[in-house]
Amino acid sequence: MTDSRISAPRLLAGLQAGMLAGLVSLGWFILLSYFYFKEPWALINVLAASLRNNATWGHTFSTVTWTGLSAHIAACSFLGIFLGWVLPRPGPRPRSSLTGLIFGIVLSLFIYQFFWLRFAPLLGEYIAPLGMWIAHLLVGMSLAQFPRFYLRLADPEPQPEPPPEGTPPPEPPASGDATRDPG
Repeated sequence: MTDSRISAPRLLAGLQAGMLAGLVSLGWFILLSYFYFKEPWALINVLAASLRNNATWGHTFSTVTWTGLSAHIAACSFLGIFLGWVLPRPGPRPRSSLTGLIFGIVLSLFIYQFFWLRFAPLLGEYIAPLGMWIAHLLVGMSLAQFPRFYLRLADPEPQPEPPPEGTPPPEPPASGDATRDPG
């Protein structure tokens, strides 16, 4: 089996975790927008206006909003793919990953500092620092679900075939003491 075939479920699980992170943080941004501006799409429009040079932002849902939505979901999806590429293959039982949580928070902060604040400087002016920390925590918690998504996508371990019907079950192996000749 080639490496690309082995890593495909990891990349897809990372994509799923990244999309979840994007949707959860998008919900948080909508809640913050409603709290700050009384309109749910305002922060997404600020983001879109920063990415599109000729766009002006408003409080209502418009064509500019689609740019902000797609940029945010794409950034979080690439973050998840990167997470799936870097993190090791999870074991058979984990439900969430502390490594994924820490990695997700650090990468979210990194992306925010070096991408969003560079291309969307208005975003830092309109969101309180506590609101952004909560957004990074939500992204990290969503990316920590990577093992759960991976276990759903990965090939299950091959199970031995059951014996045909009517065949007696195999005898358990004898221990070393029982096979000795007493005499």
